Amino acid sequence: MSNGFNLFLSAFCTFSAVVLAAIACVGSTANYNPINKIFVAQLDLRNIQIPNVFPSSGAPSSSISQLGLPDYFNIGLWSYCSQASNGTVMSCTKPSGIQNFDLRTMLFDNINNNQVAQLVDNLADIILPEDLQNRMAMYNNVVKTTFITILIGICVSFLALIVNLIRWIIHARFVNWIGRFSSFIGFLSLLISGATSLGCYLYVRRLLNQNYGDTGIRLSVGSVFQGIMWGSIFSALLGFILWCSVRSQRSVAYVSRVPMEEKPLIV
Repeated sequence: MSNGFNLFLSAFCTFSAVVLAAIACVGSTANYNPINKIFVAQLDLRNIQIPNVFPSSGAPSSSISQLGLPDYFNIGLWSYCSQASNGTVMSCTKPSGIQNFDLRTMLFDNINNNQVAQLVDNLADIILPEDLQNRMAMYNNVVKTTFITILIGICVSFLALIVNLIRWIIHARFVNWIGRFSSFIGFLSLLISGATSLGCYLYVRRLLNQNYGDTGIRLSVGSVFQGIMWGSIFSALLGFILWCSVRSQRSVAYVSRVPMEEKPLIV
């Protein structure tokens, strides 16, 4: 009874980990509620210093309406969304593989004011903190790690769920080991994905905050994404722990039989 109960709980936790990780993975891929509210990080452009960031535009005003930029960028793993100050998500880009963190490109691609766009000819006309630009390759390698490991975590955790179902039929030791191994790899992959996404954007946030006076750009970590992601990690960990408590064979009760004392035959 205990063996079957642990197996059932492990399947439930693993299923929860897969579902939560999948929800986090598809965040900001389409302009549908609540997907458009799930993002790894959010850029706040409301107070962007146009003369410092776009010096070639010759714009004296600090209002982003002159550039046609949104108030916020919601950055997901596959794409990003534009959001107004009232919380309305206006549009989302199409999923295009791994979403690199390239602030210059995002700003350049979203200039809607034609007069300003003619003055800003290329990416070099957009001035951002030097530390941020020098470490761009490192950031994007970390983002790639986040993206790849969350996909591995989802796929391997799903495999652990399939093995769990097989285990109800086949009571063999090798099935247990496959289930434990896949469950552990799924947990480890999700843990790496969650840790890298959090660490990367916390570091970027610190750099932007240090240069806030020059750029006027802030970054915040997506609390909804992190909540879902770490919920998935915790579920995967519980699933692995429960897998370790599943025995290879069903428990069988044995009854000892004591032979009756033989009485001598009286002739």
